[in-house]
Amino acid sequence: MPSAEERQAGWVQVNCPEDVSLVARRDCRPEQQPLALELDLAGQEGRLCWLDPTPARPWQQPVLKVARVELAWVRAVHPLMAEARGARYRLGSAEPV
Repeated sequence: MPSAEERQAGWVQVNCPEDVSLVARRDCRPEQQPLALELDLAGQEGRLCWLDPTPARPWQQPVLKVARVELAWVRAVHPLMAEARGARYRLGSAEPV
């Protein structure tokens, strides 16, 4: 579900696979049992934008200029497995949608 900030801005935060562990470590707790959605964004390239780094997020942040993620875009669901008391996350086995 998009955050209030994302809804107000009119976009949904997305991440490159190599950034998922970092973002999950910053934004999730293991007891939340976070999931990563693997998306097929073919045809959505014009809606993908990159936000400049900020002090809170010192990397370029990809966002999708849509109100919500469409179920048809979801290719697989990956559980995020916490390692070392949540210090790191890794993608679990994908469950195809």
